[in-house]
Amino acid sequence: MSCRGVLPKLDAAIFADTRWEPKAVYEWLTVLQREAQAAGIPIYRVSAGNLRDDALRSRIRKDEYDALPDGRWASMPLYTNGGGGQIKRQCTSEYKIEPIRKQIAHLVREAGLTKTPGVVEQWFGISGDEQRRMRLSRVRYITHYYPLVFGFDRPMQRHHCVTWLTEQGFPSVPRSACLGCPYHSDEEWARIKTDPVAWADVVQADEAIRKIGGQRDETFLHRSCKPLAQIDFRSMEELGQQNWLNECTGMCGV
Repeated sequence: MSCRGVLPKLDAAIFADTRWEPKAVYEWLTVLQREAQAAGIPIYRVSAGNLRDDALRSRIRKDEYDALPDGRWASMPLYTNGGGGQIKRQCTSEYKIEPIRKQIAHLVREAGLTKTPGVVEQWFGISGDEQRRMRLSRVRYITHYYPLVFGFDRPMQRHHCVTWLTEQGFPSVPRSACLGCPYHSDEEWARIKTDPVAWADVVQADEAIRKIGGQRDETFLHRSCKPLAQIDFRSMEELGQQNWLNECTGMCGV
């Protein structure tokens, strides 16, 4: 929207690459880079490393890993079969938030600015139906702004964004989330399974993280605490069962 003049022109855009995004996300990034170049908006691609590789290294204990010469120890919110819990999530902070903040700080220094309150306005593409995700900035010189919520007479909902992109001739925009994110819904896992290469990747990763350092229980990518390769992600309708909630107009379900 900034490239097309619907919103004010940005000084820069930043993409934090976990290096484990779906192929469609990188293809969409190429489209954005082409648009941004034409509009004179630089896109910076930053990374804290390969989240997948770092997560697999977590099979050893953190104190042992700290002694290694390179790489990181990634904490993903994996599910444990010892009681249905999850490991604390730190991957978003370490692989998304921190790299972006470092790049912002670099751009501020490069522009010769001082870190005074509000010198940076950081935009987030959160739509009106996701307002629960909005947060105040914890960095003194950065102010958060949500243009899809506050930049129009009414907040733009997700379907409004899809309609606008379609009308502008853009391809379908994929959801940005790591291939092996434990927060995937079954529908998302089923979608990934349609891509043989991506599916083989996440199945191998799931098998490799069964034992990680510091955890007494086995760990899994899926909330059922079952190996991905053994889960049937087909819906009830796909399994041949009628969904009467969509068909019945009577009161028998009350």
